[in-house]
Amino acid sequence: MTKQLRSVVYMFLISLFFASLVSAVKHLNEKTIASNQALKLQRIILKVLEIPVEKNTPDDQISRLFMERIKNIQVEDRILYVGYEEDAHTILGYAFPVGGPGFWGPIQGMVGVDPEVTKVLGIAFTKHSETPGLGGRITEDWFSSQFKGLPLHPIDGDKKIFYLKPAGTTGAPNELDAITGATNTSSAVETFLNDELDYFLKELWTTVEERE
Repeated sequence: MTKQLRSVVYMFLISLFFASLVSAVKHLNEKTIASNQALKLQRIILKVLEIPVEKNTPDDQISRLFMERIKNIQVEDRILYVGYEEDAHTILGYAFPVGGPGFWGPIQGMVGVDPEVTKVLGIAFTKHSETPGLGGRITEDWFSSQFKGLPLHPIDGDKKIFYLKPAGTTGAPNELDAITGATNTSSAVETFLNDELDYFLKELWTTVEERE
């Protein structure tokens, strides 16, 4: 074997080794990322359905709790999550993903509602591109906690399920505090979330009822 050929073979083997190493690391990271995303989704669903979970609960216990208390069903093009009491038979609520355009980009979240579908149990905004410290405050507890107990059916004469009003001016059960200084984000959330809740009530929930 000539010196030139040995050099070519050597470089080929080195390249093959590092390419295989990069591929293995990428594959491992993809599995880890997918696992972390699945675990994050499980925590969010448990949270909006008010199934208590401590912050420091180990991942394997979270997954076990999710498997025991949550089932999913396909309704049209969406997945609905059915939450159960500890007896694993009594339904405590339903959770479903929501999403729509924000001011700077798409906003995604999860909503939990009671078994009779009369009020919101919890809501979490999970992904957005809104401005930190302004529209980005939709992920803060004070904002999302306002939705707990929100009536799901419009009050007589109202066209929307809820309204976001300037802080300190709310009075009705369906009026919540908007984010000060983030009018556009608040308006976007009010619009797409009302649409999503309305779609759930008129389309998805009707389909679920027909199955039962």
